[in-house]
Amino acid sequence: MDRPTCLTSGLLVCTGKKCSRSKGFGALVTLAGATSRAHEVPCQGLCKGPVVGLGIDGDVRWFARVRGKKLRTRIGEMLATGRVPTKLRDRESVKRRGQVRGARRLHPLDVRRAAELDR
Repeated sequence: MDRPTCLTSGLLVCTGKKCSRSKGFGALVTLAGATSRAHEVPCQGLCKGPVVGLGIDGDVRWFARVRGKKLRTRIGEMLATGRVPTKLRDRESVKRRGQVRGARRLHPLDVRRAAELDR
């Protein structure tokens, strides 16, 4: 079975309880809302600040603790270039590379709904 394209070339935002209540989640959703390929996924089990998954080279790579403006800028760079910046490599969860929990419950990111989760 082929993987959905959003898993191989899109931006996945974890909307689990801890991620959506952590600092920087609202700004991350705003960044993701500017992309047409953003999707929300249920909890991925990383739970260390806002968690983002990016489809790079046909694989999903997960990055935890994406709170600050500089890190969100790096995420935007990764979307544009498809390469992981050096500053984000320590934030990557290597054990979870290529895995998506609850991939069947994947939904296009609704910025308004995600903003409500941020409250």
